[in-house]
Amino acid sequence: MLSLGKIKKLVKQKLKENHPDRYTHTLGVVKMSKKLAKKYGVDKKKAMIAAYMHDFCKYDEEVYIKSLLDEEDKKECEEYPVLYHSYGSAAYYKTFVGNDKDIYNAIKNHVFGRLNMSRLEEIILISDYTEENRIYNNCVECRAILLKGEFYKAIYESMKFTIAYLEKKNKKAHPLQVEVLKYYEGLCDL
Repeated sequence: MLSLGKIKKLVKQKLKENHPDRYTHTLGVVKMSKKLAKKYGVDKKKAMIAAYMHDFCKYDEEVYIKSLLDEEDKKECEEYPVLYHSYGSAAYYKTFVGNDKDIYNAIKNHVFGRLNMSRLEEIILISDYTEENRIYNNCVECRAILLKGEFYKAIYESMKFTIAYLEKKNKKAHPLQVEVLKYYEGLCDL
């Protein structure tokens, strides 16, 4: 596995000059994930690696990302293109950076999660939505919920807002998004 220092350098080289807003976002995800990892007893280094890598392929050409993916993931991304960057970033991580399954899953599933996520996966998912540079009202609201200690409710609310946004844009939610929403609704005291 590449060292954390080499991963930081790799991400900085790729994003800072060409996509400075994405680099700032990534640093915000790293900061939030470190804070949550400490609070919830997750390995801070693993959280930082997943946070640094979560959007690594965000601006890569689709043809390149497809070259990293297996057939099953390609098919799913073709139906739900929003997944290309997360699946590509996870595949890049696995191919060139490291082989920790939990980090891989946290990168791959950071867009809307899956059922039975590890705590690291949950942390990267909610850190991506609530990091301090996200100033959309829904993100600010979820961040306030999260920082009050209502971890599952923050995940639920982020899913609810994301699905509502998709509906507003006349896009269909992935069926798993709806399952994840219902799962976290069941974990909340609503």
